[in-house]
Amino acid sequence: MTKNKMLKPVMAATLSLGALLVSGHAAASEALTDCSLRDVPFSSSLPAYDVVMRPKARAIVDKHYPGVLAAMPAWILSESMPSFSTLITLDQMLARAGIEDDDTAAAMRKELSALPVTREDKIARCARFDADPVQFDLGDEPVQVLIYQKINGYDHGDSVTTATENLTKLAREMGYGVSVSAKGSAFTPDNLAEFDVVIWNNVSGDTLTLSQRKAFEDYMNNGGGFLGIHASGGDSVYFWDWYRDVLVGAQFIGHPLGDNWFQDASLDVTHHDTGVAEGIPSRWVLNDEWYSFSDSVSGKGYDIVMSIDESTYTPGKELEMGEDHPLVWTHCVGKGRAMYSAIGHRKEVYNAPHNITLLKNEMKWASGQGSDTCK
Repeated sequence: MTKNKMLKPVMAATLSLGALLVSGHAAASEALTDCSLRDVPFSSSLPAYDVVMRPKARAIVDKHYPGVLAAMPAWILSESMPSFSTLITLDQMLARAGIEDDDTAAAMRKELSALPVTREDKIARCARFDADPVQFDLGDEPVQVLIYQKINGYDHGDSVTTATENLTKLAREMGYGVSVSAKGSAFTPDNLAEFDVVIWNNVSGDTLTLSQRKAFEDYMNNGGGFLGIHASGGDSVYFWDWYRDVLVGAQFIGHPLGDNWFQDASLDVTHHDTGVAEGIPSRWVLNDEWYSFSDSVSGKGYDIVMSIDESTYTPGKELEMGEDHPLVWTHCVGKGRAMYSAIGHRKEVYNAPHNITLLKNEMKWASGQGSDTCK
């Protein structure tokens, strides 16, 4: 990795993009030709946002299910970013409303599939992605960290801000340089080559175009580092198979809700070879939102750093993973280092002493400064 310039943190863009009809956004999105799902026919398996925000498509949904969309909470159907409707399909949204998959649903899908995908539709689909160039002014620190925090789906708000502030502070204490961006267009081969690790800070929703995805995949395969935090592995559906299946390695299926949303739970250190658990007790208690996944990554041979003891909190029957419930893990992607931690919904956890130690160890390992387990 190149490490030859001084850091000046770059707060690239705000996390809200505004309505699709803003002319500047239309112009930028029109310049994009490779945004995800740009040319895909209308269907109920698209992000709900890309269906219900197009008048002709929404009219079809309203025709078959009168009043259902109008009854959806504003935070689910927000027209501006972030919008929860970007990270669930129309099928998933209707299922949330208690809609069954029956003949009515089949008729709706048939009508949707017959709609032409117009130039205006393509511009609208691309409006939440970034095309404008991003440049970084890096310093001569031996390790450079990029904190990426673009959010199109669910916004963790103050937790994102607190995470960025504390990660920046911790990295500087370690002698690392730090840059911050909320622009997917920061993901170019030249930019990424400057960084030893890219931290995805509670990123939610599809945020990279196809060329930006390829730049990141190449970066990882050629020796880059990835640290995903909490919501960066917490979308209910992904439209980038490599990210879900290879980089993170697991599909999020949910977390407790209602009175059990945030609970104390015991976390167990299960692996030491990476050095990520150094300085952390073999068992410790934390209060947070606890994720469950469709399968344990232990079946893929990933190194499980920490797991959660389900007997110490109430996951709910549908979310039980049993004795093999990882929360923090590492593995190698090509020549690169990938790490994911499900900890991090509550802003308070970024000041929890053992999690601070964990975050520092994670940055050290993912940047290639720790145990050389991926060579």
